[in-house]
Amino acid sequence: LPGADHGIAVLGYGSLGGAELGFNSDLDLVFVYDAVHGEATSDGPRPLDGARWYARLAQRVVHWLSAPTRGGRLYEVDTRLRPDGGKSLLVASLPAFIAYQRERAWTWEQQALVRARAVAGDVALGSAFARERGEVLGRSRERTQVIADVCRMRAEWRKQRDRSDAGALDLKQGAGALLDIQFLLQGLVLLHAHVQPSLVAHADTRGLLAACMQAGVLAAEDADGLAIAHAELLERALSATLAGEHRVVPRDLVLDARCAKVLEIARRAGFDFGAA
Repeated sequence: LPGADHGIAVLGYGSLGGAELGFNSDLDLVFVYDAVHGEATSDGPRPLDGARWYARLAQRVVHWLSAPTRGGRLYEVDTRLRPDGGKSLLVASLPAFIAYQRERAWTWEQQALVRARAVAGDVALGSAFARERGEVLGRSRERTQVIADVCRMRAEWRKQRDRSDAGALDLKQGAGALLDIQFLLQGLVLLHAHVQPSLVAHADTRGLLAACMQAGVLAAEDADGLAIAHAELLERALSATLAGEHRVVPRDLVLDARCAKVLEIARRAGFDFGAA
């Protein structure tokens, strides 16, 4: 396409966006392109309109990232967090992406936006995304509705994905585990960013905890408790993955105490994620 800039940015969501990418993590990716570039036509023997050219490029990037190697598949790439999920094109213009977030996105999609950041591609476009993301997350929302939506989605995920039982804890999906910390922080951003814009500056757990504490959204003691629990759970999850094991480990007194603390802090903040 004509022009000095390539006009496409790759957005990282999930563990990639939250700077917690570990061994065997999926890559949750969304592709956006500059709308002006999208109106251009490519050169070459078979010219393409800009939107189709960017769609082909995004497909090629996903193909490269998921290529099979002697050691196995390079990455599992998940692109379902794009607007309208699997029903939509692989790539969207930034204005179309932001319009969807403002007008049609579900609460869980805006939760996911909390852990999103530009990870590759056009620097100017990535900066524009960061500004627009801040504006979307900084909208005023109805407290009761946000809490109800976040708690409902957390309950649904636990019902479908939690592999915990009386003697073992799912370090990601279990009650009081990593997902409860993430859901709590996402809910706090959606509730308070309209009066505390500093909350949208971070996508990672440590940064979000520090921002919530500095903004007075979390007490220092609660932020420290969540940070300690997060570090413990994440370390054990990574160790299990490196050992080739599932992230379901035997319960012990330390784990039970950490998870109970997470649930207690969440309840004080208004989010009842159930019992450990």
